[in-house]
Amino acid sequence: MNVGGIIINFDSMLNHNRSPSQSIALVRADSNELLEIVRETVEKHEIKWHLYDDESLLVNSFKDMAFDYQSYDIEIHDVKGDTEAADLAAKDIHSGRASVLMKGLISTGTILKAVLNKELDLLDKKVLSHVALFDIPTYHKPIIISDAAMNIDVDNEKKVNIIENAIEVAENLNINKPKVALISAVEKVNEKIHSTVTNDTIVKADLFSNAIVDGPMSYDLAMSATASEIKGYKSEVAGDADILIMPHIDAGNVLYKALTVSAGAHSAGIITGLKVPFVLTSRADTKVEKYNSIKLALQMLN
Repeated sequence: MNVGGIIINFDSMLNHNRSPSQSIALVRADSNELLEIVRETVEKHEIKWHLYDDESLLVNSFKDMAFDYQSYDIEIHDVKGDTEAADLAAKDIHSGRASVLMKGLISTGTILKAVLNKELDLLDKKVLSHVALFDIPTYHKPIIISDAAMNIDVDNEKKVNIIENAIEVAENLNINKPKVALISAVEKVNEKIHSTVTNDTIVKADLFSNAIVDGPMSYDLAMSATASEIKGYKSEVAGDADILIMPHIDAGNVLYKALTVSAGAHSAGIITGLKVPFVLTSRADTKVEKYNSIKLALQMLN
């Protein structure tokens, strides 16, 4: 991808224009992998961490790592349970004490309940959605995929909200007027395939002045100029998509895992729609993917 004459790849995109004010609230932090990430980020990038967990466990874990955490800007908040950890982190996000929220060894439901507490007023958009940036070896630029992890089955209005969230992430990554493909199984409207009807309705409504949105579009048309040429499919988005909006969580989740597990892709994912970026990774995600997700969240602070 070319931005202002500079070629931007996946890694440089995640390290572009990083905000000087960075603080992360990590809820339930006591795992070797997570604490290694904490150590690396404070040593390399001077990121401030708030860790919410049993203090004695964290202190012992840092001791086992031979890491003098007190020499760095790491604050441990002693809590004894998941609910207390999530509630305290959410309050610190609300007060501005931390600028990024990150899920550690805690259930998604528990942490979401805390951040969606109406008294804290952390909801910024109509819909929370998962947005992931991918580096796919066979594609010519980084690409955003949504929603693979948050919304199960969406109507027209909710899909519009998901598109808006994804476009905002793209803009924070300096992708101007992104090309958005609304993915379906086929590119023609078929009443029996609900996503083709939804996608066609959204495109015809012409709702997005800050993006080029087209669909319904099959995955091969969105990702391959050759496929679109062979099939005679005319679109500014075809073969050059910046964003893929998936038709359903089944398709999104399967594609996400197929790309990372079987296709050699690297990814970074966050939850959007709150007033702060929310890093919510899978237990199966590698340390690299978790690190990438933190970098993506920090880009959203610009």
